[in-house]
Amino acid sequence: MTPPSPSPIVIAVSGHRELHAGDCPRARAQLGAALDTIARGRPDAPLHCLSALAAGADQLFAQAVLALQARLGTARVALRATLPMAQADYIDSQEQPGSTAFRAGFLALRARAQSVFEVPADGAPGSAASPYVRLADYFAQHADLLVALWDGDTRAARQPGGTFDVVMRYLAMPGHAVLHLPVRRAGSADAAAAAPPALLTLDAAGRLHRTEDLDAVIRHLAAE
Repeated sequence: MTPPSPSPIVIAVSGHRELHAGDCPRARAQLGAALDTIARGRPDAPLHCLSALAAGADQLFAQAVLALQARLGTARVALRATLPMAQADYIDSQEQPGSTAFRAGFLALRARAQSVFEVPADGAPGSAASPYVRLADYFAQHADLLVALWDGDTRAARQPGGTFDVVMRYLAMPGHAVLHLPVRRAGSADAAAAAPPALLTLDAAGRLHRTEDLDAVIRHLAAE
């Protein structure tokens, strides 16, 4: 009897749309290293990578996924565009006035994705943030790991559907952990983020804990 195929590891991303230009090369390298570590640590399992393809972190992640896919093939690594709303509405909501840069980047990555999925609306009245909250909840329910390109500011207001909110919604699910890649927002006057990648978990009192060990990601996924 042929043994069953291993279940895919589902990895989702959240992060700032406007990243500090000085942090992008480092973040790109860290994304590539993290995905490579996961692929080597779990050679039996396909990687299904979820991204909404928003500007900034989402597109940087998608590019890293496609780079790994070029090495390992689509049978091992799949990019799955996971949109918070209908594509036309999404492009309109993300496009900067007078610019088509987002549209061009989004469509180029979407064309290379193995699937495109729109998180369905629940029919309830909501705010402009509601689609992004549904996306955050979808990631919390379906992803084995969340990668967050985030400045780590827990004192900031928790905007529904924003990166801080996505991280906390994800960690609120039992057994979940977030791979945190520290980055600055564009225009930040803070010194360059020096903290290494870390695995974030939430204890029973709601406190964040950091484990600065990429192998901890593999151990977490093995436990999952």
